[in-house]
Parts: sequence; structure tokens; C-alpha cells
Amino acid sequence: METSNIIDLQQRRRRPLRTPYHSLGDDHEMRVPEWAQHRSVYRTGGHTLYLVETDRLDEARGDLSRLDRAGWEVRVSEDPGAPGSRARIALTRRDLARAA
Repeated sequence: METSNIIDLQQRRRRPLRTPYHSLGDDHEMRVPEWAQHRSVYRTGGHTLYLVETDRLDEARGDLSRLDRAGWEVRVSEDPGAPGSRARIALTRRDLARAA
């Protein structure tokens, strides 16, 4: 019984972090950046989509690059008609995005 518990712990450690906010944090701590002003989460059929709206896209670019390196599919849709750098950002796990 103890062996299966060790295997379960090892598998959990290898799994990717659950949310983009975990990927931006240190260790397993979450960090919600200030540029992520409006956040929504949609779940369906085993897939999760994180939708973030911001008017601070320039501030977000470094974090978005970090998320991309951490295995997140990052899609940015800028609103050219809006003043400033307004954008909608869709985040999904890259491995799940390929399977869909």
C-alpha cells in the first residue's frame, strides 16, 4: 500500500501546474498579475479555457512568454478600435489544445 502512495506522489509532482496563475507563481503558489483585470474560466468536456481581458497588454507580454514556455497555449486578440492596449487573452494547456 505504501508503494502505491509513493507512486501517486511522484506522478503528481510530474504533472503540469493546474492553472496559469500557478505557472506564474513560485513553487505551487498562485500569482494573479495586476494586468489580469477581468478573468473567466470555462470548463467543458475535460478542457479548461482561461479567458483574461486587459488594457495593459504591454505589461502582460513577459508573463505571457513565461506561460508559453511553461506549456500554455497563449492566444492574444487585440482590440484595434479600443484606446490603449486592450486585449483578450485565451489560455489552455498546450497538450490539451492539441488533443482537441
